[in-house]
Amino acid sequence: MGVLAYASPVNYYTHGSQLTAAHGHLAFFGAYAMVVMCMISYSMPVMNGRPQGNSVQAQKVERIGFWLMCIGMLGITFALTAAGIWQVALQRIPEAGKALSFMATQEVLKPFYIARLGFGLIFTAGVAAYFASFVVANKNGKQYPDANATLAE
Repeated sequence: MGVLAYASPVNYYTHGSQLTAAHGHLAFFGAYAMVVMCMISYSMPVMNGRPQGNSVQAQKVERIGFWLMCIGMLGITFALTAAGIWQVALQRIPEAGKALSFMATQEVLKPFYIARLGFGLIFTAGVAAYFASFVVANKNGKQYPDANATLAE
C-alpha cells in the first residue's frame, strides 16, 4: 500500500484520507508492535524467574491474545481502507460543485467508523489477554512449566 499511496497521481487524491490512517495502523502494528511483543514474550518469563518460559496455560492465553490483536488490527485496517476509498470517491474525485464537504463526507462514513470501533474492541480484548498471559499459572499453581509438560496438557 505504501508504494502505491505515494505515487504522485494517487497521492493527489488520497493524501490525508482514511487510506493514510489505514496504512499507518497496519504498518506500525506489523513493523513495530509485533517485534516488541516478540521481545516481551521472550523476556518477561525470564525476568520473572521462569527461564523455561511461560506455562502451557499461559501460552494458550497468549496465543488467543495474539490472534485477537491480529484479527482486530486487520478489521481496523479494512474498515479504514473502505472508508478511505469511499471518502476519495465522495470528496475528491467529483468536480468542485458536486463533491461533498469534509463534514458531509464524515457523516456518510459513520458505518465504517462503527465497524472500526468494533474491531478496536476486539483488539483491546487481545491486548488484555496478552498481558493476562504473564500472570497465568499452571493447573498445579506453579508459574513455571514442569520439565515434562507438553503442549497437549
